[in-house]
Amino acid sequence: MSRPSSILGCRIQDARQAAGLSREQVAVDVGKSWATIRAYELGTATPPVYVLVDIAQLVGRSIDDLLRDEQVPA
Repeated sequence: MSRPSSILGCRIQDARQAAGLSREQVAVDVGKSWATIRAYELGTATPPVYVLVDIAQLVGRSIDDLLRDEQVPA
């Protein structure tokens, strides 16, 4: 599995996995496709704010946790 190229994508993927959710589960709950969630995680697309709010709530994180400006360890 490839690692996300964006900090936001990395944080979304890490939060989703920590919550024990599949991409399919997140996709259904936020009303997007599996491929769209994958694109967010890979950094090839950026989620709109309303989707980011839904993802944050779903994985039990704040939006600030997902957006904070600091480096993610490689």
